[in-house]
Amino acid sequence: MAGTCPHCGEAMDDGVTTCPHCGREIAQAMTGPLLASEPASSPPVPPVMPVAPPPAPATGGLAVAALVVGIVGVVLSFTVVFGFVLGVAAIVLGAIAMGRARTGAGGKGMGVAGLVLGISAVVFAVLMIVFVVNLGNTFDDQFSNIQFCVDHPHDPSCRDPRVP
Repeated sequence: MAGTCPHCGEAMDDGVTTCPHCGREIAQAMTGPLLASEPASSPPVPPVMPVAPPPAPATGGLAVAALVVGIVGVVLSFTVVFGFVLGVAAIVLGAIAMGRARTGAGGKGMGVAGLVLGISAVVFAVLMIVFVVNLGNTFDDQFSNIQFCVDHPHDPSCRDPRVP
């Protein structure tokens, strides 16, 4: 019994290539006894604890609010009222957030995005008003023509051009 298995620590005979206890392969250099000149193995080093990541930069709450209100304003801009109210709120919050970002509060990018989305919400609401007014005028013109044709069914201008 000249050595020990480096895997299981059990004693084993000299010159064997596999441990009779655990069955693992043994390198030839490990089968002989340790020489007195070899240093004893040092204890295992404990794992190093991970370093915490640096804290995220502070973003202003107004900048986040401007961004969220701007997004909701653009989505609801077809309702006109919400488009105007939320758009103006996003413009005001975005402008305040950008002013505070200059003093180091952070959130300048979100403030700018909220401001742009607020302006977009107001523009979409105005376009929706223009669309509805034009649509109403178009239908009003067609309805007056329909009323004329109901009152004068034999007039040539009321005749359907698709019917021969």
